[in-house]
Amino acid sequence: MTTTTTLDWDRAYKVGDHHQYWELSAPSPDLVGFLAATPPAPGARALDLGCGTGWDTVALARAGYRTTGVDISAEAVALAGERVAGLGLEVELRVGDVRELDLPDEEFDLLVDRGCFHHLGPEDRDRYAAEVARLLHPGGLLYLRGSRQEMFPFKPVDAPSIERHFPADRFSSGPLLPFQLHTDVLKVDANAVLLRRAD
Repeated sequence: MTTTTTLDWDRAYKVGDHHQYWELSAPSPDLVGFLAATPPAPGARALDLGCGTGWDTVALARAGYRTTGVDISAEAVALAGERVAGLGLEVELRVGDVRELDLPDEEFDLLVDRGCFHHLGPEDRDRYAAEVARLLHPGGLLYLRGSRQEMFPFKPVDAPSIERHFPADRFSSGPLLPFQLHTDVLKVDANAVLLRRAD
């Protein structure tokens, strides 16, 4: 199966390959609900993993987070920069690989992921989870959403994958909740889970 390590993400964003699987022309409704229910403390920092064209990055900043968005695609980050420009929001955008990010340890209160983890195979997921643990301060949160089943180009975000890659000695997990992950043209049967880094 195609994974983040082999898919040409710059081409995907430049010419529209597979956009139907992830592109949304507004912030994710589930993230907006999450942010409305859990406003940030003053000065809290958030990181949008696989930020794409930046809609969820904008939502985080509008909710009051000092926000960083990161994506492996320079094309996506450029599009996100166009979206953020002139909004007066505290946002930093970076090109980077979620498996190894050039960001300080324990920098963030909240990490959000709408459809990044579900592109990764098992070995890459281990590296991703290690980065999440490094980047979150103790007690910090990862709000993770992804496909419920394996289907091109996704690998499942399900109970076995959460237990395997986010073990109880490093994370506590809320319930794995089914929902539909919407794009502009389709709906994906998905799961959402809130993970808390151990103290």
